[in-house]
Amino acid sequence: MTDTHDIDAVVIGAGVVGLACARALALAGHETVVLERHGAIGTEISARNSEVIHAGIYYSPGSLKARLCVEGRELLYRYLDERRLPYRK
Repeated sequence: MTDTHDIDAVVIGAGVVGLACARALALAGHETVVLERHGAIGTEISARNSEVIHAGIYYSPGSLKARLCVEGRELLYRYLDERRLPYRK
C-alpha cells in the first residue's frame, strides 16, 4: 500500500531562511514540507552567523542593502515584540 499526500510546496533546508519561507507558505494556506539533511534545524549557515540583527551601517548610505537592513530590522523587532519573544539590543 502506498500513502499519498497532497503537498503544495517543498522547502529544502531548515535554516532560518528555509523555515521563514515554509512558515510564510503555510500561513498562506499551502501544504508545506521542509526537508533537512541533518538531524537538527539550523545547523549549517544559520548556526554560523554572528547572531546580530544588522543595522545597515556597513553598506553605502542609501544603498538597497542599507535600506533593506533598516527595514528588515524594524520588521523583525516588531514581529518579536508582538509575540513577546525575547531579544537583546
